[in-house]
Order: sequence, then structure tokens, then C-alpha cells
Amino acid sequence: MEGVFGLSPRGVTFDERGFVCADARVRANLEKILHVFVAGYNAALRSRDYALVSRQLADEFDSHHVGFAFEGAGMCYALFDLLAPWSRSRLRIFTDGAGQKHDYIATVGAGFAVARVPWGRWLLNSYLQSLEATVAWCVIDGYGFHQGIFHPEWFTVERRQAPAALPIYARQLFDAGVGRSFWWTQGASPMRIRRTIDRFPEATRREMWCGIGVAASYAGGVEERVLWDLLKQSGEWSSDFLSGFPLSARMRQKGENPSRWTDRACTELLKMTAEEAAALVLRQVNGIAAELEDRERALRERGYGLLREHLRHVVARQESTESFSVRAAGTGKTYATQQH
Repeated sequence: MEGVFGLSPRGVTFDERGFVCADARVRANLEKILHVFVAGYNAALRSRDYALVSRQLADEFDSHHVGFAFEGAGMCYALFDLLAPWSRSRLRIFTDGAGQKHDYIATVGAGFAVARVPWGRWLLNSYLQSLEATVAWCVIDGYGFHQGIFHPEWFTVERRQAPAALPIYARQLFDAGVGRSFWWTQGASPMRIRRTIDRFPEATRREMWCGIGVAASYAGGVEERVLWDLLKQSGEWSSDFLSGFPLSARMRQKGENPSRWTDRACTELLKMTAEEAAALVLRQVNGIAAELEDRERALRERGYGLLREHLRHVVARQESTESFSVRAAGTGKTYATQQH
């Protein structure tokens, strides 16, 4: 089966994908993340024992990288879900059981499967119904990320929009996933990222900057000054950029795979610990789940949008209570972000 469905690490190298990165160390860091994803996918492909796969990934990869391995495993299980949609969801079994701690990022990986299976997009709505409501939206984010990684010309040259067939809430998620892909396709260069995002309509830019915030605070792989430069480049979308940080913090908190990088990003730019940032997400998700009528449907269709607005407003308040003139560590430059 691995011979038919297996993925090669070569297929996600910067040379193979045509990505440009001026800093060799940053390139190596970002390529390693993609290789870990492939390794997680292939590990899940080799075994149907969910507990064994989970233990293997936890043992093989360090705390910073292990989430990406679970993301790859999520792609594998979702692929077989979509190839046999009449069967019980393997991804749901995994995220309800052995992979529960990493359910967010594993479900992001499912978006790759939606993109790869020819009929995946047409099964998307019904497939989401098979997944737990508070994580199901991650599939669409992963779908956008896949398209950005494997079809970068669509977004950097053609400026394509989210598929029109997707409902509005799903287009928002798709845009965030595409934005996250720019961390790789643009070599984590703040100037190139900004120029790429600036080519899109304003509503799209907001979500793309959130996606960059997630990538920058979860994946990292750069010097800390790059975060400050990104904050400067995000300009009027700074609250959207920073609202991605709590999402990263929550994924790491639930996965019990903390990273010094995520901790530092939250402490320096959000002025709160990663645990405090994660708590923002958890409280809001729990509040949405408790208050919305028709809980299952509402969480899938409105949950992410409500969560994003809450996080953006919290960050905006944080900005308004400080001068938010920020000094990039080690550069001697002072950056001022536009106030909301």
C-alpha cells in the first residue's frame, strides 16, 4: 500500500516545489517541518494500529515538531475516509482516541486529503459532519494550505480566490490556510509575504495575516527579529496577525507539546504566556458551544468566525492599552504599528 499511496520527502523540498529562501538555515528548518509531515503520513499508512502510530510519532519527534507528524497522519486517515466514505471515519476514531491530544492539527491534515481526492471537495460538507464539531473547521484551513503549498502560482501570480462553491465561513478558513502557506512559499520573508498578501482584496488579507500569525508562532524557524518585522509589515492587519498566536498556543497546550518558540512569540508580542493565550481560545470555544442553538451546525458554520473576532478584539484592546511601539531585539530599530 505504501508503494501506491506513499509520499516521498523529495516531493516537499524547496527545490522540488520551486520555493525561494535566502537564508539557508531558515530553509532547512522549514523543509524539516514538511519532511516530518511526510514521515507522519507514511507512519499512519504502514499501520492500522492507531495507538501504535501515536506512540511512534511521540517517540520519534521532539516537542516542537511532533504536531506536524500528527498532521501528516491526519491526512492519511482522511484519505482513506474519502476513498471509502461509507465506512466509519478513521480520522474520527484517531482523534477521539490515540490522537485526541493532537486533534486540531491532525484535522488540518485532513484538508490535504480533500485536495488530493478528485471528489474530495464534493464530499466536504458531508465529511465535516462525521468529525467533532469544535475541530471540523480545521479541514478547510488545511485544504487552503495544501493549495497554497502545491499550487503557489495560483495565489502568488493569479491571485485566485477561495472556491466559489464554498460557503462564506469556509472561504474565510480557506484564505487563512493559503496565508499560512506563504510562510513556506515566500521563504518566511516578511517583505515578500506582505507584498504577496497586498495583491488580494482587503477581506482576504485579514484572514491571510491570521494564517501567517499561526505559521510564525507555531512553526517558527526564523530569528526572533523576523516576528517584529512581520508585525511592522502587517500594518493595519496587526491584530489579525497576532490573533493567530493564541490558536498556535492552544494547539500546543492541548497536544502537550510545548515549544520555546511559541512561548517566546506569545511572551514578546502578545505580552502574555502561551498558557494565557491558549486559555483565550479555550474559554471562547466553550462559551460558543454553550450559547449557540443548534450547537453542532452552528459550531461548524459560525464557530471559527466568532472565535476569530473575539481574539482579534482582545489583541486590539491589548494594542490600544500600550503604545505598541516595539523594539526589534538586537536590531536597534523601533517599529510602530497602526492603531485600530
